[in-house]
Order: sequence, then structure tokens, then C-alpha cells
Amino acid sequence: MGRLLLINAAESEETRAAVVEDGRLEEFRSERTAQGSLVGNIYKGKVRNLEKGIGAAFVDLGIGRNGFLHVSACPGADASARIEDRFSVGADVLVQVTREAIGSKGPMLTADPSLPGRFLVLLPFSPGGGVSRRIGDGDDRTKLKEIAKSLERRAGGGLIVRTAAADRGSRELLRDLRQLTRVWASIEERAAREAAPALLYEESDLVGRALRDLVDKGLEAIVVDTPEALARAREAMAAIRPELAERVRLHAGGEPLFHAHGVEEQVDELLARRVKLPGGGSVVFDSTEALVAVDVNSGRTREEELEETALRTNLDAAAVIARQIRLRDLGGVIVVDFIDLRDAAHGKAVERAFKEALARDRARVRPGRFGDFGIFALTRQRTAAGPPRRPCPRCGGAGDLVHPEDMALRVFRELRAKAARRGRAGIRARVSPEVADALARTRKGHLEALGEETGRKIAVEADPALPPDGWAVETA
Repeated sequence: MGRLLLINAAESEETRAAVVEDGRLEEFRSERTAQGSLVGNIYKGKVRNLEKGIGAAFVDLGIGRNGFLHVSACPGADASARIEDRFSVGADVLVQVTREAIGSKGPMLTADPSLPGRFLVLLPFSPGGGVSRRIGDGDDRTKLKEIAKSLERRAGGGLIVRTAAADRGSRELLRDLRQLTRVWASIEERAAREAAPALLYEESDLVGRALRDLVDKGLEAIVVDTPEALARAREAMAAIRPELAERVRLHAGGEPLFHAHGVEEQVDELLARRVKLPGGGSVVFDSTEALVAVDVNSGRTREEELEETALRTNLDAAAVIARQIRLRDLGGVIVVDFIDLRDAAHGKAVERAFKEALARDRARVRPGRFGDFGIFALTRQRTAAGPPRRPCPRCGGAGDLVHPEDMALRVFRELRAKAARRGRAGIRARVSPEVADALARTRKGHLEALGEETGRKIAVEADPALPPDGWAVETA
């Protein structure tokens, strides 16, 4: 089956991108079309308030909610830096969004922007740079360091060499740099002309970011599910990776793209609190205001096999947890409670396996160590807000529910997958009244079109006995 990039753009409300390797989901991105993403956007903002006690400025971006700029996110800031020495209320400041607004918190900002290209990242305000940690030690890394050093004189700032540059020469990196410096020059020109608050640079949408950030020479194919996405992907690939443009293809067959490749169930698993481990046992994810807690539970075992079972379960959990953290885009402080081990060497083995699994993450991760009682803490930089959720009325707010409109889209995808399979029987979705209402409001025309297209009767039944996120799709 190999390694594939799947881009699902068939539903107008949401675009999704997934990297699948031998049927296993390895990377996942989603974006609500109406909301878009602010991450990567560069603004000329205006400082509205200074909070000296926490060393932060609140910056008006013109989006209805002020962004949060900490002094540590300013170029050259050290431990003694003070926000009041950098800015005053009413001052203009050039900032970039590094994290979406989450809950009551506004978007996170930096005054040290970066511009990502295909092979390089330009750091206009910061000298130096480096080479992606994913490019291992050896001749390639040494060569790329030398190329980057020679290009920094042309860059007018720092450079980071991305993983995609591993097999590239100086000519291709120079071409990428020229494009980035042209973009930065246009940002500076707009900053001089526009009055704050103003948007100076808008990051690509999900399709553009996926093609730029997730495509590598190991991909066997880039599969999209609409003609519009196909045209766009081919045009983009012809510009950034012409040798891979021929690998872009349109999904064939009536079954939805993610269902056809076995991805939809794996995406659904990202919403589950409990994830089963391959060798027995499970991992439980709980989010609080302060941190994400991850608990590793073993299956049944005999007393004489406790240590061996604990080690095997912990090693399985290390791979699963690292993958789930990456796919769910969990951030902040994450505390993992592994099963306690008596043998120190076993603890070292789990720590090593967990760090190796975390190294696959594209986000900034700072792992700790395997401590007493099996506790392992780490921090991870999160960029996305994730799907909208709401407190569960059944548990008094201890858990979360997916928003009804997101559940409606999820149910519709399953209806479309069932309808694409052979048979003439009708198909019925049993859902909670809230989800039924959301389906009627947002998908009525789509449901009617699906029935006409497949010749099958599609029905939605509101079942008050179902919990708010409960549903079932079955033949009628």
C-alpha cells in the first residue's frame, strides 16, 4: 500500500489531509472552511494593553480578539527582558500568529516571525538558524550546514533548513530563498503603507500547507477527491516539486476517500478517551485546564508475569501515545503515567522508546525523563484550536462532547460511505435530536442529492434515548 497523502475536500464545511503509511494514519490535519486558520498569518498590530506582571502585551489584530504577545517571543529577549521596555500602549508592532485562539484565550503571537518555504525557513529578525533535527548526522547534514551558511549572507536574516531539503543542492535552496525574500520584501512594503491593525501576509490554506509540508519523495501518490483540488494540487506540485507532479491523482470509485483507505475509523479514534493497545491494555487521555493526563492500563496478567507484561505494555503504549499526541495535536504540559517497573533497565528502555517515537513529531517537543512510579512529563507546542467541543451535561462537565454540527458531518460521511456500497436497501441514521436538527439545517440538500444519486432511500431518525454524541447508521 505504501505511503500516501490523502486530501479530502469533498465536503464544503471541512478540508482534511492525512498521511497514511501501509494503512496506518501517521499525520492528520483538518480545517473548517468557514473559520480558516490564523496560524502563520503576519499582522501589523497595535498594542492595546501591557500586563507587566506577566510580561505580556495584548495586541489588536483587527480580528475581534486581541492576541497575546509574551516578552520571551520577542527577538533577542533574555530572562531579564521586560515587556514595558519593548512596547508602549498604542505602539505598532509586527507580529505573527503561532497558535490559534483556544477557549477564552486569544491567539498566541510572536514578534520574531518566520516564513516557511519548501526547503528553507526564513527568520528575518534572527541571525543564525540550523538544520532540521530529522536530518541525521552525516555528510548530508554537514553539506546542508555549509550551504545554509553561504546563503545567510543573501537572506538578511537566519535560515532553517527543512527536512525536505535532505537530497537538494545549493541551486534549489537558493531558488527557494529568493522566493522567500521576495515575499518578505512585500510584507515590509505593506507594513510601511498600511495603518494598524492590518493583515500583511496570509498563510496558505490546508491544501497548500499539506502539499508544502507533508510531501516527500517517499510518497507513492497524492490522492484528492474533487476535480478542483486535483487541478490545484497539480499546479502547486508543478511549482514546488515538479518531479512528483505526476503522482497527483483523483480518487476513483463511489466510496468516500477516507473510507476507501481505512482512515475514517482511525480519525474517529482521535475523539475517543480510551485507545486500545495492540498487545492488550489501553491508554486513557484526560484533558484539564492545567495539563493533559495520560494513563497506561495493563490487561489481565498472572502475578509471576507482572514485570514482563508491564514492560511490554509500556513499550506498546510509548508508540501509541506519541502517535496520538501528534495526531490529536495535544499541547502544553503532558503527563504520562506508565505502569511502574521494578527494573531500572526496563525504565530506561521505555524512556528510550518513548523519546524515539516523539522524535517523529513536527512540533516542538521537550521530553523529560522516566521518573519514580513510571511518571514521564513533557511539553509540546500546540498550534491548532481543535474541533469545537462543549461540556457534557451527563457528567457535570467532567468530559467533552463534539459539537452537533461536527457530529452531523461525521454521520453524513458514514451515510455516504454506506450508500456507495452495493445494494438497494434504504439507509437510516439514528442520532440524537440535536444532531438530527443539525443534519436538517446543514445537510438536507446533500442528503436528498445522495438519495437521488444512489437510488436509495436515506432517512434520519431522531432518537431521544441516544446520548448527544451517540449514533448508528444501518440498512432500513
